[in-house]
Amino acid sequence: MCGKLVVNTGSMFSGKTTELLRQGKRHVLAKQKVLYIKPDVDTRYSRNEIVSHTGDYTKAMILSSDEMICDIQEVNNADVILVDEVQFFETGMAIQLNELVNDGKIVYVSGLDLDFKGKPFLIVALLMAYADVVNKFKAVCNDCGSDAHISALNELQNERVTLGAGDKYKPLCRCCYDNHLFNIEIQKLKMEVLGNEIY
Repeated sequence: MCGKLVVNTGSMFSGKTTELLRQGKRHVLAKQKVLYIKPDVDTRYSRNEIVSHTGDYTKAMILSSDEMICDIQEVNNADVILVDEVQFFETGMAIQLNELVNDGKIVYVSGLDLDFKGKPFLIVALLMAYADVVNKFKAVCNDCGSDAHISALNELQNERVTLGAGDKYKPLCRCCYDNHLFNIEIQKLKMEVLGNEIY
């Protein structure tokens, strides 16, 4: 079998995980050996399941962010590997997944392309470069209804990654994100005046 790498990417709430689950179901119907994988840090909805924001779910193998995927027996036995929230894995995972594709595996990954500051996740950028197919998903902007391209954080913070869903993040288009950044700068100035530093 010829290998293939498909990347589902975009902002939060754009349907990436829903698409990953749909892609996996097609291979199950084709009676192929399918393995779902998720990072151990993603505990938002379930510890051992991939769960979409709409409530669809499936059982998944849990991996640490730096685990050697090529050394796992279940991975070697699978025809199709589907990885959710791939941005939480170390960059080396991109190289390992590409090796699996070169060995004839069909690999699907879903993950954010940008963090809340608009900076790319390197692993997703690498996977997009290796990919046979890149599906770029758009959410609906929370402020104006246009296509959203970024997941903005609702509160000030320093950490690049904070687990959350609609309670912490909202999808925004470029224009509304610029307004959001302006408001963040105003909040930062207020914090500095009060003696607290953030960002």
